Amino acid sequence: MSKNKIHKMTAVLFALLFWQIAAMILNRSFLLSSPLDVIKASVELGISPVFWQGMGKSIVKIILGFLSGAGTGILFAGLSYRFKIFEIYIAPYIMVIRSVPVASFVIIILIWLGSEGLSILVCFFMVMPIFYANILEGLKSVDIKMLEMAKIFEIGKKAKLIYIYLPALESFLISAALASIGIAFKSGIAAEVIGRPKNTLGFFLFDAKVYLETAKVFAITLIVILCSAVFERLTVFIFKRFFDLIKRFY
Repeated sequence: MSKNKIHKMTAVLFALLFWQIAAMILNRSFLLSSPLDVIKASVELGISPVFWQGMGKSIVKIILGFLSGAGTGILFAGLSYRFKIFEIYIAPYIMVIRSVPVASFVIIILIWLGSEGLSILVCFFMVMPIFYANILEGLKSVDIKMLEMAKIFEIGKKAKLIYIYLPALESFLISAALASIGIAFKSGIAAEVIGRPKNTLGFFLFDAKVYLETAKVFAITLIVILCSAVFERLTVFIFKRFFDLIKRFY
């Protein structure tokens, strides 16, 4: 095992030890639950079929919001790169979307559409501007000399996409994915806490808060963090695998 991994494990153990000591000194479980209490609450949640169904429901909606936001952001970035007038006209909307607080989005969507599609739309609005800004920046960073050379040698659109645009966009796509997947989970769960669609992670989190089940609040929060980390790595892996396949076959 490398020294770096040992130091990381030691840091986690020290953090858990500090947490346990702080909980013991405070001695108020409804204010700060100990790691052992959180583990116990996690096990209790883990044996509940309703919780697993709710977690699946929340994750599916968050991923749908993430994918639709990513796809729309990439599409709009492509249109803005191709048509300057489109970039000018869409800029105010992107600025507003990036500036509006999550709570405001939640309230507006609740008024218009109700709570069922809430987390999908909130994740969409949080993710879309990130992909839009990153992809547009990546497109604008493409080497002009390479494009001029492609024009001189009459290289087709498919070849330009594969050999010029995609290599330039790789780091920007991965950066957008890394920045947005965590935000998608945070905003999606926050939307569920406010809107309280039945049997979702946000619904369970709100109920735990109402009944002062602090250990359960910590346990659900930990589960959300783990889900976010897993999907973050999975997203990056998929993007890297995609670019590796492009490089291999073309």
